[in-house]
Amino acid sequence: MDKYLNEGIIGNKSMLVTFSEKGELLRLSYPNRDNRQYFRYFHTGVKINDSCLINLHEDINNQYLQYYDTNTNILNTEITNTYFNLKILQTDFVTIKEDILVKKYTFINENNIDLDVKFLIHSELLSDQNNFVSGMKIDTGMVQYAHDFSVATFSKSTKLLNHQINDSRSTIGSGVIGGKDYIGMSKDSSISYDIGKIKPEEKKELIICIAIDENKKTMQVFEDEIERIRKIDFNKEYLDTKSYWRKYVKTHNGLNLKEPENSYEEKIQDIYIRTILLFPLLMNEKTGGIIAAPEVDENLTQCGRYAYCWPRDAVFITKALDILNMKSETENFYNIFCKITQSKNGMWEQRFYTDGKLAPSWGYQIDETASVVYGIYAHYEYVKNEEFLKSNLHMCEKAIRD
Repeated sequence: MDKYLNEGIIGNKSMLVTFSEKGELLRLSYPNRDNRQYFRYFHTGVKINDSCLINLHEDINNQYLQYYDTNTNILNTEITNTYFNLKILQTDFVTIKEDILVKKYTFINENNIDLDVKFLIHSELLSDQNNFVSGMKIDTGMVQYAHDFSVATFSKSTKLLNHQINDSRSTIGSGVIGGKDYIGMSKDSSISYDIGKIKPEEKKELIICIAIDENKKTMQVFEDEIERIRKIDFNKEYLDTKSYWRKYVKTHNGLNLKEPENSYEEKIQDIYIRTILLFPLLMNEKTGGIIAAPEVDENLTQCGRYAYCWPRDAVFITKALDILNMKSETENFYNIFCKITQSKNGMWEQRFYTDGKLAPSWGYQIDETASVVYGIYAHYEYVKNEEFLKSNLHMCEKAIRD
């Protein structure tokens, strides 16, 4: 899975989702930022009239435009197929109060003839001998599951046209799938929906949801949960999500930059706002752990992976958090994460998962320990809170003494 660039990043307090510049879902991590990641791939496409499958993320006739709703973590990808003149607006967001990835597709016929559109999803879950994946059809989608997790991909209101649990790779390219098996031992499966005939200048919509259960429920209970989710008003959820992130930006606009007066200042402003919106997607709210970046290299082809918390890296992130009025997040990192990860001899190992467990490492780096001591003092200098300093004094003394 050599997918090095996360062009779009969205999420909430538990779910982190990344996309390519063409709207392809690259990674979905839940319930932590760093572990686990579920999809090997999640591909979508359309069959238009008598065509074969047109992949939304790669087709010679596709043109792309990607952007966020202003001051939010709501990602839009416009995909225009110039051969059929079909425009698809893909809007992705994660609900704030529930851990649901919502994928809204708006199909717009810019042609002067009717377009008969089918929508297909082909996804493969990450699997190994200790986590064998199977697939199962449900009325509005499919559930792909292993021993300790289940991933449901389903429509809010549109019934399935067809499904194929086994051997999807041999048929998906035609845009026509099918099979009699409702359940099977396959790590990749596919489903399709009939969008129907779209007249010139007409619009049609499809809402796809992705929900995850860590197998704390039986399949029967999880199916009931899916039905509950389908009853949610996702137009309201969209507005609530937009309102939440815009309020978040306003609360954490610590620099109060002036309104940009030229294109250079606009770019600076865009980077600044996107930074405010990115930081909460990197943090573990319970422990204060902060990943260096969403994962980019699972196969270790270019680096040792990045979705871990290095104490050193996180310390420098906390300096930015202080500037952005995220002082409680900074203090969670020191008061919780650093305390639960400090070794008995006072040092900090190279890197950790954000839940505090030791991550794969390759040896002691002295600046990991020194950075924490420095960071605590730097935060104190910023907030002048002696109680914070006192609460971390013993931890610092242990790091220096031992």
